Amino acid sequence: MAARVLLVMAAVVALVSCERGYSGGGGRFSGANLVNDQRSQNAYGEYSFQYETSDGTYRQEEGSQNNGQLTRGRYSYTSPEGQPVEIAFVADHGGFQPSGAVLPVAPQLPYQRVQTFNH
Repeated sequence: MAARVLLVMAAVVALVSCERGYSGGGGRFSGANLVNDQRSQNAYGEYSFQYETSDGTYRQEEGSQNNGQLTRGRYSYTSPEGQPVEIAFVADHGGFQPSGAVLPVAPQLPYQRVQTFNH
């Protein structure tokens, strides 16, 4: 329940920031307007929302309760350098797991792991 409340609060802050022209501290505001805003929630803890601004910034998310909070979604925006950024994510029992071309990838280990641990 608390995680869902935090997610909804984050979405509201993002929407208000877009509507009021918050530039993200970078000093550059594109003048984007909210062009799409959809939200739904039911009594079983399932929810979904999506919004899009006129500059192409987009966020979509859905979640449910299944022995804990399960959330998946994606967001996209244009970086200050003009590069498109798109991130997809899952947040579940394994934690927050983002994926996207702009995320750094850890280098390969210089050795092979030979021992496994059994619990």
